[in-house]
Amino acid sequence: MTIHFPTSRRAAVARRPWMLASATTAVLLAALLPLPAANAATAPATAGSPMMIGSSQGLVTPAAASVVGLPRTARAVAEIDGWKIAGSDTVAEVWPEVGSVKSGRLALGIDAPVLTATRTAAETTVAVQGATSYTFEAYVRVMSKTAKSVSAWFAVGGKAITLPTLNASWKLVTGTVTTPADATSAAVAIRVSKSVRGLSVDALKLYATADPAKTNLLPNGSFESVTARRGIVNTSLVMTTPTAALAVAMPTGRTTWEVSRSGKRVKSGAVTSTGPITAISLSGVGQGYYTLKVRGSDGRLTTTQIAIVDSPNPWVAQDRRFGVALHVDRKTYDHSARYTRALGIGEIRNDIHWRYVEKTRGVYDFSTYDRDFAELRAQGLGILGIVGYGNPAYGKSNAYAPITSTAISAYAKYAAASAKRYPLTGIEVYNEFNHKPKNLSSCISATCYLRILRAVDSAVGKVKPSLPIVAGATARYDAAWFNRLWQSGGIKYANAVSFHPYEITGAPEKVAGLLSKARSSMRTYGKTTKPIWITELGTSSRTGNRTPVEQASVLVRTSVTAFANGARKFYWYDLINDSPDRADQESNFGLYSHPRSGVAAVAPKQAGFNQVLTITQLGGRSFRASEKLGTGVVSHAFGTSTNLVRVVWAPSGTKVATIKTSKPVVVVDFNGVKKTLKPSRGVVKIKVTKNPVFVRSGSATAGVTR
Repeated sequence: MTIHFPTSRRAAVARRPWMLASATTAVLLAALLPLPAANAATAPATAGSPMMIGSSQGLVTPAAASVVGLPRTARAVAEIDGWKIAGSDTVAEVWPEVGSVKSGRLALGIDAPVLTATRTAAETTVAVQGATSYTFEAYVRVMSKTAKSVSAWFAVGGKAITLPTLNASWKLVTGTVTTPADATSAAVAIRVSKSVRGLSVDALKLYATADPAKTNLLPNGSFESVTARRGIVNTSLVMTTPTAALAVAMPTGRTTWEVSRSGKRVKSGAVTSTGPITAISLSGVGQGYYTLKVRGSDGRLTTTQIAIVDSPNPWVAQDRRFGVALHVDRKTYDHSARYTRALGIGEIRNDIHWRYVEKTRGVYDFSTYDRDFAELRAQGLGILGIVGYGNPAYGKSNAYAPITSTAISAYAKYAAASAKRYPLTGIEVYNEFNHKPKNLSSCISATCYLRILRAVDSAVGKVKPSLPIVAGATARYDAAWFNRLWQSGGIKYANAVSFHPYEITGAPEKVAGLLSKARSSMRTYGKTTKPIWITELGTSSRTGNRTPVEQASVLVRTSVTAFANGARKFYWYDLINDSPDRADQESNFGLYSHPRSGVAAVAPKQAGFNQVLTITQLGGRSFRASEKLGTGVVSHAFGTSTNLVRVVWAPSGTKVATIKTSKPVVVVDFNGVKKTLKPSRGVVKIKVTKNPVFVRSGSATAGVTR
C-alpha cells in the first residue's frame, strides 16, 4: 500500500519517480549562475539579472562550539512535493532526511561526492510582486564535527546567498532581494559545486519584508510534505556508528522496533508515527550485522538485515583496491551506485555489450548505459568497462566473438568509442574468452585473442592513450593460455592482466600461488611483468552450497591474501542477488539480498557486512608484511609499525595466534564485536578460526576521515 499525505505540487515523474532533472537540464540551470567562492563577502554579480540582492552574506546564529557531535539522521526514499529534485545521475543523493531536524520531522539531505559542474540540487518557483523587497531564510548544517567551507549556496531569483563555514549544528542564513517592477515569479534553488558531503537544509522561508506575519511563499519549505511507500525507507541499510538511524513510513500510531543479533535482542523501543516518515535512533547499537524488525500500529511486521560499522563519518571512505561486478542493464540493479558506495567499494566492473551499442554497423547507441554510468560517476566510483562479446550485425560467424578481420576492426572501433564516451578506469578486453560458455565462436585460443587485443590497444590508444588496457579476463587461471599469449608478444598490448580464479574458492589462500605463477609466466614468456587485477571472483550462498557466513569468509580471505601477494585490485562477483530463490546457484552470489517488499533499500548479506567491515578496518592502509603468529595461522599486516592492522585467521580450523607486544591490542571479530586484550608476559594470545579477525595496534582506528 502507499501512504499518501497532503501535497502541494508533486514533482513530475521521470524514469524513477524522485529523479527529475536530467544532466542536460542541470547544466542549463547551472549556467544561469556563476560559481561563488565558498565564503565570499558578497554574492557574485550577474549583469541583467532579474532580481537584486539586498544582503547576500549569510547572517548566522552565534557560533557553535569548535567541535560538535554528529546528529543521528537517516535519508529516506520518498517523493518531495513542490520541488524539482536533481536526478542521481547529476547530484548523487538528494533525499528527505529524518532525525535531529530543525523544524518539524523532515529536512532535505544532499550528498555530491563528485561533481564536474555546478548543479541544481533542488528548485521551486514562487509567485512574487514587482518592485517588492523579500527576505529569505534557511537553516543549514553539514556532517562535520568542525567548521568547514561548503561548496553550496542558495539562488533566489538568480542571485546567490552564500553559506558561512558550517559544522553539524544548524545555522541560520538570511538574505534580502528586491524584485524588478515587472516580476511575477522567482525561482528558489539550492546549488552545489565541487564535492559536497552531508549537507542538510531545513525551514526555508521567502516572505515580503514588509509582511508582519512573514507569510512563507515557498511550497513545502520545511520538506514536511512527502510521499513514501509503507515500510523501512532508508536509502541505505549500511550505516555507521556515530549516526545510525532508521527512517520508517508507518501508519499513524505506535510503531515498535527491535534489533537483534544471532536471535538475541540487542535493543528495542517504540515511537509514535504522526507524519509521513518517522525517525528511529539506533544510539547504543554498536558495530555489527543485525536483524531489524519494525511493526506498525496495524500489526504488520517488516523485517530486514542491517549493517553498522565504525567510521568517523556518516559514510565509509572508498577503497579503490576493492571492486564489484554490476549488471546495470537489469532492473534489480537500479540504484546500484548508491549501494556500492555504501560499502566503501571504490570500483565497479560492468559490461558494455557490443551488440547493444552497435545494432547497426557504424552507428553507436550508448543509451543502455548512459544514465547508470553517470550515477556511478556521481557517486565517485571508478568504472572498469568490459568490451564484449560478439555482434550479429557483422554476420553469424561473429555473433559470439569477433573472428573476421572486418569484425575485429569494428570491435576495436566500438571499444575506442566506449573509452571516449565514458571516464573509465580501464578497458577489459572480452570476458572469459577462453571459456566455451562465454565464447561460442570457432576460436577460444590465445592466438585469436591476441588479434583482438592488439586491435583494441591500437584503437583505444588513439583516443585515450593513458587508459589501461586489461588483458586476459580468463575463466580460472589458464596457465597454458597465458603462456601462449605472452610468447606471442601479447604483453606489450596490456597495461594490466586479469583472471577469475574460481578454482580456489574452496581454499582461498591458494590465490597466492596463482599470483606467483602469473608473474612467473609473464617474466618467462613476456620478459616483463604487468600489474595483476583479479576482476572476478565469487561464491554462491545458495542452499546446499556455502552458507552466507562461509561466503563472507571466502571474500575476506581471498581479497586480503590477494593484496598481500601483490594483486592491485580485487573485484567480487557480484553486488546483488539475482532473485529471491535461495536454492538457485546463480542467484546467490551477491553482497546484498534481492529487493524485498516493504524495504526501500536492498539488505546487506553477511558478505556485504564483512566487505564493509574489511574496508573500514583496513582504513586505506597499504600491505606491510605477512607474519608467522603460530602453526596453522595466517596473518597479513597493513599499515606501519605504529599504526598497524593485522588480518588473522586459521584456514584449517581453530588455532591460537601469538602476538608479541608490550601494549594492548584491539581485536575486532568477524561479527564486528570489539574487545581490548592486554599482553601477559609480553604476548597477546588470540583464538582464531576460519573467519578472519582484525587486530589493531598502536594508533590504529577504524575508517579514515575524508
